[in-house]
Parts: sequence; structure tokens; C-alpha cells
Amino acid sequence: MNPRVRKIISIENFSIKALWSDDQIRLTDFSKFLSEYFEKKDSTYFKILNESTFQKAKTDGRTIYWENIAEMLDTDGKLISAPLDFCPDVLFDESVLTN
Repeated sequence: MNPRVRKIISIENFSIKALWSDDQIRLTDFSKFLSEYFEKKDSTYFKILNESTFQKAKTDGRTIYWENIAEMLDTDGKLISAPLDFCPDVLFDESVLTN
């Protein structure tokens, strides 16, 4: 199992610098691995490729997420807001070691 995102250090230019559970600091450039979604306005990913929305990224000690970006059906079939998160293994694979 890869390490998990412990803390967000900085957010700028669609990149997030974070401290991981192995005490390494890694940079994830979302504009690079989500580049195909900049033009797909109907995509859930498109919603975070807006500077002000992207700045609202959070961590839960495991991964990076944005609140109320996605939608899902609850158990009653009602459409509700949901967070958009990424598998921490994907984030790890897409990130580079930095200082």
C-alpha cells in the first residue's frame, strides 16, 4: 500500500503540495493528469478545474477531496451532493517528490 496524504501544504496553479504519511513532500499537478477535462464542461472533473474551486481542496488524512462537487443517489433515490475525491494510490503515482 502506498502512503496517504496527511496534510496539504500549498495549492497553486492546479498543483497541490502535500505531506504524505511516509513524511515525504510530494507535488501533484492536476492540470497534467486531468488535462483532457479542461474542455469537457459536463464532466465532474471540469468543476475543480476552476482556480477558485480548486483552491478549496481538503484532505481527510488519506486523500485529497473537494466538498459538494459530485452528485449521487441516496438510499431513497434522491440526488444529493457528494465530495469528489481521488484514490490516494493514483495521487501518489501522479505526484513527484519535492522539498
